[in-house]
Order: sequence, then C-alpha cells, then structure tokens
Amino acid sequence: MFTHLHLHTEYSLLDATIRLPQLAKKLSESGMNACALTDHGNMYGALKFRNVMKEAGLKPILGCEVYIAPRSMEQKDFGIDNKYFHLVLLAKNLVGYKNLVKIVSVAHMEGFYYKPRIDFETLSKYSEGLIALSACLAGPISTPLLEGKYEKALEVAKQYSETFKDNFYIEIQRNGMEELEKVNEGLIKISQKLKLPLVATCDSHYLNREDAEIQEILWCINDGKTWDDPTRRRMPTNEFYVKTPSEMEELFKDIPEAIENTQVITSQIEDFDITFERVEPHFIDLPANKTSEQYLKELTIEGAKKKYGKVTKQLKERIEYELEIINSKMYNDYFLVVRDFVLFCKDNGIVVGMRGSGCGSVVAYCVDITSIEPISWELYFERFLNPERDSPPDFDIDIADERRDELLQYTIGKYGLENVKQIGTFSKLQTRQAIKDVGRVLGVELTVTDKLAKMVEILFGRSRDLDYMIEHNPEFREIINSSETTKRLSEIVRKVAGICRGISTHACGIIVTPDPVVNYCPIQRDAHGGGIGMTQFEMTDLEYVGLMKFDFLGLRNLNVIGEAVKKIEISKGITIDLHNIEQHDQKTFELIRSGHTVGVFQLESEGMRRSIKSLKPDSLEDICYLLAAYRPGPMQYISEYVDVKNGKLEPDYIFPELEPVLSIIYGVITYQEQVMKIAQVIAGYTLGAADLLRRAMGKKKMEIMDKEKPKFLAGAKKNGFDVKETERLWNKLIQFANYGFNKAHSAS
Repeated sequence: MFTHLHLHTEYSLLDATIRLPQLAKKLSESGMNACALTDHGNMYGALKFRNVMKEAGLKPILGCEVYIAPRSMEQKDFGIDNKYFHLVLLAKNLVGYKNLVKIVSVAHMEGFYYKPRIDFETLSKYSEGLIALSACLAGPISTPLLEGKYEKALEVAKQYSETFKDNFYIEIQRNGMEELEKVNEGLIKISQKLKLPLVATCDSHYLNREDAEIQEILWCINDGKTWDDPTRRRMPTNEFYVKTPSEMEELFKDIPEAIENTQVITSQIEDFDITFERVEPHFIDLPANKTSEQYLKELTIEGAKKKYGKVTKQLKERIEYELEIINSKMYNDYFLVVRDFVLFCKDNGIVVGMRGSGCGSVVAYCVDITSIEPISWELYFERFLNPERDSPPDFDIDIADERRDELLQYTIGKYGLENVKQIGTFSKLQTRQAIKDVGRVLGVELTVTDKLAKMVEILFGRSRDLDYMIEHNPEFREIINSSETTKRLSEIVRKVAGICRGISTHACGIIVTPDPVVNYCPIQRDAHGGGIGMTQFEMTDLEYVGLMKFDFLGLRNLNVIGEAVKKIEISKGITIDLHNIEQHDQKTFELIRSGHTVGVFQLESEGMRRSIKSLKPDSLEDICYLLAAYRPGPMQYISEYVDVKNGKLEPDYIFPELEPVLSIIYGVITYQEQVMKIAQVIAGYTLGAADLLRRAMGKKKMEIMDKEKPKFLAGAKKNGFDVKETERLWNKLIQFANYGFNKAHSAS
C-alpha cells in the first residue's frame, strides 16, 4: 500500500490546484488509507485537511515543505540568501506538531527573505517528534547531487540523519524528469552507504494528469505572465498528479521498499488532537481577594442601580439568570476583558460602540459594555449566549477607524505582543476576477473579459458561478460560445474559480491568549509585512481550535462623529455624550424622513433613501426595521410594513397572542428574536431551545427542522392553538427565518 507523503493543495496559494474534498474522494476511491499535507512554507490548510480526511475515514498526516536557508536565517544578502533548500517535515505526534508550528512561525516572523526560511540551528532545536524527508530536486541532498558534488551531498545526509536519527528518510521521486535519473542514482547510493531508508513520493501539485495545464495557468496568474510568454514557468512533465497506489508501485517496482516505507511512516503517525477546550485571556486587573465571578457580579449590581434606579423583581431575576449562565460557561473573564477595552476607549475620548447579539445582555448593559437597554428593546440573552448551545459569545466593538491602533496597542501593552495577533483571512479567486485573470493569461481581448466580468452577478458579496451565468444570461452565453478562445476561457475559469488566491489580515478580528499565540496555532507576519503578525488559521478554524476572538472594527463614520462632537464642544461649549442622547428628537426624524442621509451610517445608499422616503420613520424602531429589512429577501415586505403602518392594510398576526410580539413591526416577521419569541409563546419552547430552532431554520438544516416541526405543532396544540393555523405559522416562520435579522445588531 502506498501513501502520499509529499502533496500540495490550494493552500500553497497559486502553486497547486488540489482542493480537499476532491482529494479525499480520489484517495478513498483509490483505496488509500492516509495522506500527508505538505504545502509550501505554511500550515494554512492544516485544520481543514485534518477534518476532511477524518470525515472520509483517512488518516491525516500534518506536515509542511519548509525552506532551509543556506546560512543563518538572520543573514539576508541578495545573491546568497535568496537561494534556499526544500525539506519535507511530517508531525509524528503532538510534540512534533507543536514543533512544526514553531518552525513555520519562526520562518515567517524571523527568517522571511523572499520565502519563509529557517536555518539548520532552528531545525535542530525543534526536531523532536518530526519525520524529515529529503524533498525534491531543490532538497539539501539533491541540489549538490545535481551539481555533481556527491561528497557534499553525503556530508549533508549525515548531518540530517544525526539530527533526526531514525526519523530521516531519503526521498526519491520519478516524475519523468531527466535530471531525476542522475540524482536518484546518487540518492540510492547515499541511502545504501549510510543505511538510510528510501521513501517514494510524488510531489503532487494537481489532482489528475490533465490538470497540469491548470497548474501552469495559476503560475501565470501569480507571475503576471501570459500563456505565450516563452519565459513563463512550465511544469517539466505532467506527472505531478495524485497517482494511485498501483501507479506508484509500478514506478518503483525495482525498489519496493520505497513504497513499503510510506506505510512504515504512516504507522508511526499518532492520532493526536490539535484543538483546545477553550483559550482566552484572564482579566489581570482583579481587585485583591476577588474572583472574576465576584467582581463581575459586583459591577453588574452597581451598574443596575445606576442605570435603572429601582431594581425590580423582573430585572433582578434577569440579572441573576444571566450571571448564572455566564459563570457556568466560565465567561466572567471574557466580559471583564471586553469591558476593559470599552472603558479604555471611553476614557481616552475614542468613539466606541457595540453591535451584535451582545446587546441582548442586561449584564453587558449594566457594566457599560453596551449602550442599548435590552429589555425595552425586547432583546434576548439566549441569542447571545445560549445555555442549550455550546458556542462562544461574540461582542463586536466598533471604534473610530483612525484610532483603532490605539486600542490594539493598549491590548498589546496589557497582554504582551506574543499573546496578541491579528487574524488571517483567505481571498478566493471568484468568478469575476477569474475571468479577468484567465482572460489576461490567454490573451483574450480586454474589452471581452471586462464585459463578461461586469455581467457576473454578485449575491451577498460573492460572484455567481460561471454555469449559473451561462444558464441565466443569454448575452453572457453568446459571448462565451462566440469563439474557441472564449470557450477555453470558460473551461479554465470553471476549474480555478473559488480557489485560494492569497492571505490577508481580517478587517477587525484579533486573538488574545494567556500565553504566546504560537502555542496554539501557526503565525506569520501580517499581510503588509509589518505590524503585530497574524494567525495562519482563519477565523472559523481558530474558533474550532478553541481560541476566543475579539472584534475591533474600525469605522470611518465614527471618525466623523468624533470630530463633530469635538467641534460642537469648541464652538458651542456643549459636551455631547454619545451614549446618552435624546432618542425622540423630532427635528432629527424630520431630517431623516427627507432622505437627506448621505454620510449617515447604513442610511446613505440611494435605495435606502428611497425606502426612508416611503416608510417615513418617526421612531428608532422604524429605523431599526429598515436596517434589518433593506436586504435581498425581506426588502420585498417593506411595502407591507408601510401599508400596515399607514392603516391601508390589516396586520396578519395569525394568532391574537402574537400581537404583543409582532405589533411593533406591524405583523411583518423580520427579526430572529421574533422567531424565538413565537416558538416560546405558541409552542412552549424555552428561549434557548427556540434559538436552536431559529439557527436550524436560518441555516436550512432540514434534518433538524423535520424533527422540530412535530414538536412545534404538538406544543401549539397542547397550548390550545388551531392545528391548521399553526401549520400556516410554521410555514411563515420557515419563509422568514431564511433571512431573519439579528435585532440586537440592527438596534445597536
């Protein structure tokens, strides 16, 4: 049995075409039991690869093809240090994985010079738990062999075998390259002389033989070359695909041990977990002799008295309920840390606000994290932190764009540079860009590619795929079919659209950990080459691993508001507290109703201004509704809202019991919170269970919805509601839950 131990995926960023689901499918169909991931110089895809392989019943082997500097990685002289060797490293166990993470991170943070490099000293320091393969023609042993320097190659092989002991293998490839024949002779000779095991690899960059062309297209996109350019990079052969075990066994039938050793290595790979229970910073400013639980409770009670005056029984119960859940889920420190960030901004005159489901928390309101009073706005804590669902809370901190770095530096000063990193995010080659890029490579006329690209529809920030456009747009289809060149363009765009193109810094997300971030995930310099560095895992992967993120979203609008507040104070002597402003000022609503809202956050687009003139908002609830409804889907119901508001149409509550829930938005179900409340009122759900139902509806999880429907109908029947009308309500909920909006986000 053969296992691929040297393989690149799309996470090698325009240097490989393999996508993980298709890889898993081919491996399974070929009868293989494991596979390694060895992308060039990074671990971007490590977690996704691990999960996809495990789902397919395959053993994932986490690795990386690293770059070895010719001298110290601190030396960066052009002509010497921009040359480097390749080495394949595989994590044998958890210790090896952690060492691999450190090696890759050091290469990016300290050794970067054209490529993320490490030196032999660093490699030796972190060699425990790693299996090393001597790599391709660019490897430290193959390179001198290619130059005819056998003794040098022998010396290097000894050096690596002394470092990795029994975990060092001489890698041998047969990809049809003439140079390999000469090098392979030397590799076999060194293997025999030093008694080092041989291992066969394929150095796969694409899935199937015919995908070699796509590999070269990606190189052209990356290098800014055209297909006809004689200087463009070319694959030396079309043999760098994911070969089947039988193909590899045939290639190496004269040295079967090279195939057998792939299984020897695979058998040594332990099944280790790379996730953590939960990783978050500890609040470091606790008063003496107080726990975070005690301190948060104390601040909440003080804040409740200040904000509400009289603490009613209802309020007391809500606070106790929230604090109990926060404590049981151990998020006391998280609340205190976020509060500290917000207070820093307020104390330093930085305009700050909080959006998102966190505004449904009374505790957050009492301790000055949020400014929205959740009870009067009918916002639910369970939408933010559900006792029946294990998912982390998420506060979105909006901050004046030009002062975001001050908050970032404050965080670094408090928790340490090594413990604070920005979050990486991957850009994909979407259809529009793929048409432009591939068109340029193929030499398609710019006017043609521009026209095609502009015709591609955008839905929720993403391009429609090529086949959708061909099916639904006759003019698009006609252009594609107009020549052999445009037909070829379409064939290639189908294959490259959606592939990872690059990595950049997430607009707002940061990670704060109690000890260095590199202990939990690989890191690298941020996308601009400076700054504090960023994670190699994207946000969803970080959450899966167990790291808590914080969102510092810089908004230009808040710069303007901050400047306006300053100028009013200087010119009028009036100090404005943005967190305590008049909410019913009719002159303000008159201005909004006029549609003169250019420059007003989220109210400035032409379409929104038309909706404002139609709806004529006279309350914050109206504006809250518009912010939630002005999106594809619910937008079509704005006219119904307007007609009911103006008395031209009767609201459809279905049941009188839902009037208190829906009257504020004239019977037009819009918010996720309303779906939750309806499930509670009609079918007797807890708000926690209702939130799970809301999530299943919103994500169209039919298997969950099919289970929930009988429960919903039974609960409604038990509470005395008509079965047919309940069916109608259920269908209405299904319809609206597809695009239901978080009211806490809209209100804030």
